[in-house]
Amino acid sequence: MENASKALIIAGAILLSILIIGLGMYIYQQASGAMSNANLDPQKAQAYNQEFLNYEGTQTGSNTKALYNLIQNHNRSYTDDASQQISIKKGEAGTATEEAAAAYSSAWALTGTGDVIRTSDTYKISFTYNKSGYITHCYIQKVQ
Repeated sequence: MENASKALIIAGAILLSILIIGLGMYIYQQASGAMSNANLDPQKAQAYNQEFLNYEGTQTGSNTKALYNLIQNHNRSYTDDASQQISIKKGEAGTATEEAAAAYSSAWALTGTGDVIRTSDTYKISFTYNKSGYITHCYIQKVQ
């Protein structure tokens, strides 16, 4: 009887040690997965932003129209995902007020009664980003 109880204690200790080792491996795999995702997000954000960043800085009116069309097509592609939408605002990043941004975001147009992007003018293009590094707003400021 004494040997049987010792055998049960040893078997229980072995099962407990296997459980602890398995739990440790699970925690390690979760931590290494989080580290690889942390490195992947900036790369994804950079790839996402790259087509728009070519237009950053001072641009001609025709390049500004091309950027406007690119953003409009991009927004049409992601109509079901609001986090992927890029708003176009008049002004410069960091200086435009929220009221002015709200008024201009819907009024900015290539034709019609809103502001018009003229090919003969020069514009300064700037962007703002969310916490993940993705572009959320495009600011267009006419250079005087």
